[in-house]
Amino acid sequence: MQLVPVENIGMMGLNTDVPSWQLPPNVWSESNNVRFDDLSVRKSQGLAKVFDQIPLIHPMHLETYQSGNDSGTWWIAFGTQSIMIWDGSTWKDLTPSTKPTDMPIDSPGQWQTTKLGSLVYATNGIDPPYYWDGKLENKFKPLPNWTSQTDPHPPSPHKYGAVQTLAGFKSFLWAGNVYVDTDDVGTQPKKVFERSVYWSNMTNFYTAPEWDIALESDAGHYELLDSMGGVVHLQQLRESMMIYKSDSVLVSTFIGAPFMFTFQTIAPEIGVLCKNAVADFPGGHWFVGRSDCYINNGQTIETKLTNRVQSEMFKDIDGDYAVNTYCVTDWANNEIWTCYPSVGNSRPNRALIWNYKNDTFSFRDLFEKTGHIKYGVAPVQSGVQWGGDQAADTGPTEEGPFSDNYYTGEWDSSTDSWGTQSYDDTVEHLVWTDSRSTNSARQLYRHESGNLLMDAPMDTKIERTGIDLGDPSTVKYVSAVYPKMWTSTADATFNVWTAHQMNTEDAVTWEGPKVFNPETMNKISVRTSGKFFGIRMESNGDFDWLLSGLEWETATSGRRGSRVYT
Repeated sequence: MQLVPVENIGMMGLNTDVPSWQLPPNVWSESNNVRFDDLSVRKSQGLAKVFDQIPLIHPMHLETYQSGNDSGTWWIAFGTQSIMIWDGSTWKDLTPSTKPTDMPIDSPGQWQTTKLGSLVYATNGIDPPYYWDGKLENKFKPLPNWTSQTDPHPPSPHKYGAVQTLAGFKSFLWAGNVYVDTDDVGTQPKKVFERSVYWSNMTNFYTAPEWDIALESDAGHYELLDSMGGVVHLQQLRESMMIYKSDSVLVSTFIGAPFMFTFQTIAPEIGVLCKNAVADFPGGHWFVGRSDCYINNGQTIETKLTNRVQSEMFKDIDGDYAVNTYCVTDWANNEIWTCYPSVGNSRPNRALIWNYKNDTFSFRDLFEKTGHIKYGVAPVQSGVQWGGDQAADTGPTEEGPFSDNYYTGEWDSSTDSWGTQSYDDTVEHLVWTDSRSTNSARQLYRHESGNLLMDAPMDTKIERTGIDLGDPSTVKYVSAVYPKMWTSTADATFNVWTAHQMNTEDAVTWEGPKVFNPETMNKISVRTSGKFFGIRMESNGDFDWLLSGLEWETATSGRRGSRVYT
């Protein structure tokens, strides 16, 4: 017998596109609700509630605002027809006097927000854009000097209307894919200049911009005739504005008067899937296309999913509601989450996660309808109790706060760092919206808090098949598998299956499950023979775990079953 180790087991992540028998031994062929953390595989972390339940609305989009009086981060929640803000102690209504047009949860479409100076701008793609001046006593208002402007495209007169995408860039506010209305609505229909971008006059930190496109004005517009696709998303990348169309990507740079900006196509045949499907990271932009995900460094476009997890994602995404996909960067963990609705879902319920430091991929479950995820500072509702039963830990007993009767729980079950809970509430995390259309929803949750998803255990899974244990031509006998694991509780158990194949064309034969407790066991006993082997591990419990390696106990059984070619 000999031990065949598989080390650095989280180094290369997941690959579902390449046949498993062609993969290195430390690549996984299937996984869910795990993250590849440097050299190990670790369970995805859970959630905790933040703030009070949001009145009036089911949140569909989030934005943060740093208050000027150092009172912390304010959170703005955009719903189907209402806008609310958490000011650090309560939710306040910021809904404009004329409510936005209803955008049902089970419909295609998203809000989009941007900040320029001290002002927040928002568009739902249906109404003219809104803005907020950062003062709690004021509400969102229609963007001033927008609907009164005459569009420069013939025939005139047309007035600016709905905007699909907004972005701040230097001292300008940009708008793309603009609907316009005629003065006489009864005689002419709305028009949409979907291939045009508009920019405002230069503005200052506290003032909403002007849009008068006239002689000796900084404001202007440009029609992008490089392709037939419309403008979908605008986002700054370092000193340039990236213009993402449905079928191409352009870059615009500031040159000053009289032309103001230049325009250049950098990807004539690749476009973005929908607005908000773009995220910043140190290497540029990550964005979702029609059949792949890409990196845009401002000059070139690089594909990322091909021969890795492309089929897994694009076979899973719902075609009718793919436009509700969005991306968010988890800066603390060097990850970008691409959140999308799987088949049969209207809002994202699954995320493809790319670790841009390690270049690994993984998938995880979201809520049934996770309308949006935003990165920011959000203290949890109440701290982790030292006692194991949080419902019973209501406060110090008569014996005092340090009595055995009060602090009786399992400290190991918490994923928070001891002694740093108050500091943890001051650093940034991903914050999720629960956008289900139920009265029990209307809640925000913070990631990396505990081990549960919606107060229920997460099903985690890692699987690998097609492992040849060093020699694909020989038959091996496997008697045991030794996982190198850590768990946060002594009673954590896993269901483990092992698999074997004689040839790559054969169906995978699974045996199990066997219950494995890393605290009391060091191996899974196996009695199987083959040329290729596999393992599947699943858990469902309120605990954390980490797998750093595997060792296979094997013996060579000869070369029987080898192919004979004539």
